[in-house]
Amino acid sequence: MTASDPDNRVRTFRLRLGVAALIMLLATVVVLLRVMDLELLHFAKFRTLAYDNHVALVPVAPPRGLILADHGEVLAENQPTYALEIIPDQVPDLPATLRRLRKLLGLDAEDMHRFHERRLGKPAFDPVVLKAGLTPPQIAAVAVRALELPGVRVVAMLHRHYPYDTLFSHVVGYVGPITAADLKHFRAHTYLGRNYIGKSGLERYYERQLRGDMGYQIKDIDARGLQVGTLRDIPAQPGDNLLTHLRLRVQQAGAEAFRGKGYRGAAVALDPNTGAVLAMVTSPSFNANWFVDGISTAHWQSLLHNPGRPLMNRADNGLYPPGSCAKPFYSVQAIQDGVITPDFHTFCAGNYQLGGHTYWDWNRRGFGNTGLTKALAWSVDVFYYKLAVKMGIARQDKALWRFGFGSTPPVDLPGGASGLVPTPAWKRKHMHAPWYTGDSVILGIGQGYLLVTPLQLARAVSALANGGKLVRPQVAKAFIDPRTGRQVPIPAARPINLHISAEAMQAVHKGMEACVNTGTCRSISIPGISIAGKTGTAQVPVGYKHGRTIYNNDSLFIGWAPVHHPKIAVAVVVEYGGHNAWQALPIARAVIQAYLEPDGKTPEKVAEKSATHYDAPLANGEKGSVNPRPAHP
Repeated sequence: MTASDPDNRVRTFRLRLGVAALIMLLATVVVLLRVMDLELLHFAKFRTLAYDNHVALVPVAPPRGLILADHGEVLAENQPTYALEIIPDQVPDLPATLRRLRKLLGLDAEDMHRFHERRLGKPAFDPVVLKAGLTPPQIAAVAVRALELPGVRVVAMLHRHYPYDTLFSHVVGYVGPITAADLKHFRAHTYLGRNYIGKSGLERYYERQLRGDMGYQIKDIDARGLQVGTLRDIPAQPGDNLLTHLRLRVQQAGAEAFRGKGYRGAAVALDPNTGAVLAMVTSPSFNANWFVDGISTAHWQSLLHNPGRPLMNRADNGLYPPGSCAKPFYSVQAIQDGVITPDFHTFCAGNYQLGGHTYWDWNRRGFGNTGLTKALAWSVDVFYYKLAVKMGIARQDKALWRFGFGSTPPVDLPGGASGLVPTPAWKRKHMHAPWYTGDSVILGIGQGYLLVTPLQLARAVSALANGGKLVRPQVAKAFIDPRTGRQVPIPAARPINLHISAEAMQAVHKGMEACVNTGTCRSISIPGISIAGKTGTAQVPVGYKHGRTIYNNDSLFIGWAPVHHPKIAVAVVVEYGGHNAWQALPIARAVIQAYLEPDGKTPEKVAEKSATHYDAPLANGEKGSVNPRPAHP
């Protein structure tokens, strides 16, 4: 052994000792860093995870606000029920659990499809309703198997219900299961734990006020995952109740008048001074309760294949040519612009000749010498053919836009159609043709390309009734705090002053009052109530036969009552009413009487024939062609 061997061993030992010490030091540093990470940097996270081992945060959905008619009748309410919920991230094998529950509760394919639709766009920890309206046997079947079904629970919930079924479905709307499409318009985190969201009508427009604020319960969980107590309760804040201007009796009167004859169409009633919506009837309608938990295939197919298209809100989405109901608005503009004076007269021989075309009056025998009052009372087409030529398309369009046609009425409901006010530029763009004087002639009796909605008509005739102010239609009246009963009124928007001269307004009022007293609206008369109105019949194409267009006629009415102190303005459209304007009259009569005589008897039956003695047969022909048959009153 050499002298260097002990030195080598010492150096080797020291090296190994140093390496070991370094390793121990590094290990100690790692442990200390991990402790710091757990105890300092991520303390809150791991404390929450540990806490969640024995507690659970359970969202509590608030009661949805009620929707009330003006006199307090409940139009949308909440009914207690039991539902089966699944928390997806707490279920070990979701497909197997769903198969078991389907067999256990007798669920069908539609139930499973709706469950998967409700899951879309929701986080895995958010409960999803599988089945609402559980029966006692179904509740018991799940309860006795609670330990075998982790993530599955039976909960008490409030189920939205519409007591009047079809009566207010289009205006009140309905709620339905939350979908991913809904969450694009609302903040997703505000719907954790909720089952419903407004889909249409007032339910949609006032969703934020009706839904309320979520509450939470912190539940104590035992080793088996069962809730054994509540550690903390953060109560939900119920949504505001919504009081509306809607009158139940008026809505019922309009709906029953439509339903009694099987008519399709719409009726809108407004307070002409404020724009308050008193009734908004669409016929046919649908049962809003079908949609609350997701509509069944059978119900959906029945609605889709119904030729009456009950899902369409005709009141503010139905587009119709106004026919002779447009004549009062042209009259106002013509006098306002000095095109004619109130005492202007012209001769009606039963037709009007222009450029080789013959435009027939609805009364082929003619009306003789005709002034504005007679023209409105008897809806003299020739008078308005000539007036259209005098006015020209620029003034015609000005009259229509002035009274709100061509733009969506600013009502507190989602959607709504703007209609169509044709212009020369519009025709060049869409029809690739210039505007002809003949187009103005047809437009002068509310035909041609002109399209309006019943809500637009009601708003426009309100402006005639109130002296020239274009109101903003409003369905909702006030929010009501469900805890205190305090009402917070929803202010009505200030109407637009149309600056119509008293001369023009008085002339049109006189003609529309004469229309009810002696003219085409006589059958709407109600003893003791003064009414001003105007009938309209508008041709609409319904098909083709032997190379020719086949037309039918919509029946319309606009008016208000009482004449000098207006309280209600009404617009009614009856689709495919036939060759007279009478079909809309008994509906308008029922609506007016229900509002102004709420304690009166049921409105008497209105004779189903024209009240006029000008009932000559109509000419054959097509609108817009040679010898067209124009709309008659």
